[in-house]
Amino acid sequence: MRTKISLGVIRLHAEQDAFFEKLYQDYFGKLTLYAGALLRNQSRAQDMVQDTFHEALHRVDLLMEHPNPGGWLMVTLKNKIREEQRAQRRYMLRFLSLNTDLLTEPVSQDTSLEDQMGENSFSVMKCIREALTPEEFHLLKRLTIDRASHLEVAKEFGISVYASQKRLERIRKKLAKRFPDIHPRGGSRHGKE
Repeated sequence: MRTKISLGVIRLHAEQDAFFEKLYQDYFGKLTLYAGALLRNQSRAQDMVQDTFHEALHRVDLLMEHPNPGGWLMVTLKNKIREEQRAQRRYMLRFLSLNTDLLTEPVSQDTSLEDQMGENSFSVMKCIREALTPEEFHLLKRLTIDRASHLEVAKEFGISVYASQKRLERIRKKLAKRFPDIHPRGGSRHGKE
């Protein structure tokens, strides 16, 4: 009796392994192309597809019975990409908001901005750096990350406090134009979409 059960379990695992291997071979390339087109980052796209297959591995029994396992993989990948994009928007909003406590500890001069903001910040920071001039980025960093006052920044840049405030306002408008789906203050102006 025990031998029959063991052989049945081994046979089931062999079937699951073969099914999963075929699924991986059939869909990994297609899913990676899709994710790469949406994320515009091949490394991140491959990570998302790997996460999708990791989840599929845990649900291989369900997938073996599913009428469309490829569709299940695509829906799972799309959900993971949406989740990633939401996380990036949260980081962007957090970065652009002066009212949010980004850091609970004082900032070390040796700590990079990416390390301070977390693991998803790299692509967000890259987008911000590309959108701004080095001077604009430095002013934004000083006010939002370093939490310097406008008076401190004005002295550092040799400008008035009003000029510091206006520059920050222009930087935010520039970023809002570059990233139209992200609003630094949350929502759209005047409650209109």
